[in-house]
Order: sequence, then C-alpha cells, then structure tokens
Amino acid sequence: MAKLAIFLRIASGCLAMVSVCAFAQTNAKDILKSISDYRTQQFAEARASGKPINIADIEKAIRAKADEAVKNVDPAKVEAKDAYDWAQLFQMTGQHKVACNLAQKFLTTNPEPDQKFSAQMMMMVSCNALGEAEMLAMTLRDIKPTNANTGRTLAASATGAYIDTIAEKQGVDEALKVLADVEGKIPEVDHKAYAKQMLDAAKAREATNPPATAPKPDDERLAQFEANSRQLSETYRFRFVDKKAELLRGAGRKDDAVKVLGEYVKNADPKSPTYRSAKSALTQMTIVGAPAASMMIERAYGEFKGLDQYKGKVVIVDYFAHWCGPCKASYPDMRKMYDELHGKGLEIVGVTRYYGYYKTENTQARDMPKDTEFAKMAEFMKEFNIIWPVVYGDQSNFEAYGITGIPTTILIDRKGNVHSIDVGYSPASFKKFREEVERALG
Repeated sequence: MAKLAIFLRIASGCLAMVSVCAFAQTNAKDILKSISDYRTQQFAEARASGKPINIADIEKAIRAKADEAVKNVDPAKVEAKDAYDWAQLFQMTGQHKVACNLAQKFLTTNPEPDQKFSAQMMMMVSCNALGEAEMLAMTLRDIKPTNANTGRTLAASATGAYIDTIAEKQGVDEALKVLADVEGKIPEVDHKAYAKQMLDAAKAREATNPPATAPKPDDERLAQFEANSRQLSETYRFRFVDKKAELLRGAGRKDDAVKVLGEYVKNADPKSPTYRSAKSALTQMTIVGAPAASMMIERAYGEFKGLDQYKGKVVIVDYFAHWCGPCKASYPDMRKMYDELHGKGLEIVGVTRYYGYYKTENTQARDMPKDTEFAKMAEFMKEFNIIWPVVYGDQSNFEAYGITGIPTTILIDRKGNVHSIDVGYSPASFKKFREEVERALG
C-alpha cells in the first residue's frame, strides 16, 4: 500500500508537471492561430450546410476564447517581443488601454516596417475606442505605409473614423492638419507593376484551381488590372477630399467646403464614379437653403402636380425603390409621423424610377415593361401602407438633388426652400429626423 501511495504521488506530480508544461507552451501566437482556425472552420461549416453565417455568435465565441486566454496574464510581465500578440488578444476582450500599452511596448523592439505598421494600426483602433485623440493624432503623424495596400488601409481608417475623433476632441483645424499629413504620406502606386502582381497572383491561383473557362489573354487582363488599380487609387484620393469637405461644412465653413468639392469636380474624369460622388455632394451642399428644384413627372399615384402645390406646407420628398430594405423598414415610422403631423401641415411625396423588375419577377433580364412595373407599385403601396403620392420620372429627378443612395429624404420648409437632406434609415436616426420635421412645422 505504501508503494502504491508513493506511485500515485509521483504520477500525480508528473501529471501536474505535464499540465504546467502544457500551459507554459501555450503562447499568444498559438491562441491567435486557434482563434483564426476556429473562425475559418465556422465559416466553412456554414457555407457547407447552406445556413446563414451567424457573425454575432462567432464573435461571441471568439470573445469568450480571448477572455479565457488573458484572464491570468499580467500585462506588466509580458515580454516586449510578445507584446503585439498579447495586445491583439486583450483588444478582443475590449481591454483597449491594456492593448494600447502592449502595442507601445512592442514598438520599443524596433520591429520591421510591416510589423511596426500593423502594431500602430492596432494601437489606433484602441486609441479610437478610448477617445484618445491626442495619441491618435501623434500616431497618424508617425505611421508610414509600406506599400500601396497598407497606404489604402491607412487612408480608409483615417478618413473613416480617426479624423472624426480628432475633430470632436481637438477641433476641426487640428483634424484638417492631421488629414493633410496622412494624405501626404500615402505612396504613389506603380499601376503597371501592381497589375503585373495581380496577374501573377491570378495565374498562381489558376494553376492550383483551374477555371471553368479559359482566361482572357494576358495583355487584356493586365490592362483591366491596371484600370482597376487607377480607379481604386482615385477612390481613395477622393476619400480625403470628401472628408475635408465634410469637416469644413460641419464647422460652418460651407463656402470652403464647396470650393474643395468644386476643385475636385473641375479636374476629375466625368466618367468616373468619384466624379459622380463629388458632383452629388456638391449639389446637396449648394441646394440646402435654396428653392427646391422642380421634378419631371412621367406619371404618379395620387394627386401630384408639382411641389408648388404645397407652398406653405412642410414637405418630405422621399427617394426610394421597391427593392430597398431600409426604405421598407422606414415606412411604419413614416406613416405614423404622417398621420400625426399631416394636420399640422406635413406632406410626403415618394419619388422613384423604373428598374425593369419587381421582387422576384424578371430579375435576370430586367426589361419589365414600364406599364407593368408601374402597376406593381399599387401592390407595393398597399403592402407598406403608403397613402401619399408616389411619382415616377427619369434620372434628372435624382440628379437635381444629388441622390446617389436611398433612402434619401429631402425636407422642404414652408417657404419652399430645401431645409436639410438625410440619407439612410435607422430607428435612432429617424427619431432625430422627426424632431427636425417638427421644428420645421413650428
């Protein structure tokens, strides 16, 4: 019995040592790989089963894995060389201050340019979540993109979120300065070299997984890749123009914002998508406060002869489409507002155009006759309880108000001037919109 007890103590000790050793060998890289593999597996299983991918559940599970991984980790004892990996895990748990500090610790190791860029980008995510505008501005001034792709990543992140945080915390002038600094360091792209890289990558994929049909000749593919690269670079360049105009307009410097957009429109290719976006933004900026533009009326549901018939009323011009999900989601709120405020002088006019199909009908050919599609609108209006006029016209109705996305609502005051323009729908944004309508009604 004594020998058995000794054996059990030894075995228990060995098992404990194995457990400790196993824990010691589990480092941040292993955990990150495990999480990455889990995410890949979940997406693959969802695709294989044909079921929708439940992003929320996947992210919840990943958060739980990260929480478990860091719960016994003392950030102060993490070595600088491992700090970036642990920073990623702490960021997944929402511990942004810890993540930011660990990223800074990693940067003391003088990492390679690509690693430094990744660590600084990750650090800015946490700085932005914490609202630390000063650190954001400092990092944006220091960070250096290493190639065209990292330059585009930086451009998207800066214009998409970080500059707004700096403007809110440190003012528009500081935000504009930082924006100019970031724009100046975005590297020029060698479009021909980029096209060659894309072609080589495509050929490598095709060697492993041959396509069903023969690819186009190399010269045609190169030309397309180069054209795509040029357009992509222009898209990112416009992000800086658009953000600058947005900041200026928000600061009450409308004339400066109009000048920025006007200069871009003057020099841009009229055939490019960015030209159309700039022209739309310029139109919307200049029509606010101006008399509402008239509309081309091909035909309509309800009595509508033009906006002039609503002089003295507050009017919402609602640009929508029968296929637009957010448009449909907005209608219960729109109808409730109409019922409650119509007696106080509110009118609504829906504006749409022909799309060549309706629901699942004719979705491939998209050549549904106009009469047929127009008739379908009666079904749509009944389904969504729309009782205000709905107008069909041509593209000029959209261009007159700079409409590039739907739903877009144009609010016109009692004097017939454009009061404001609102894009999109959410319950929260509609609440603010309704408050704006009520103020306009007086």
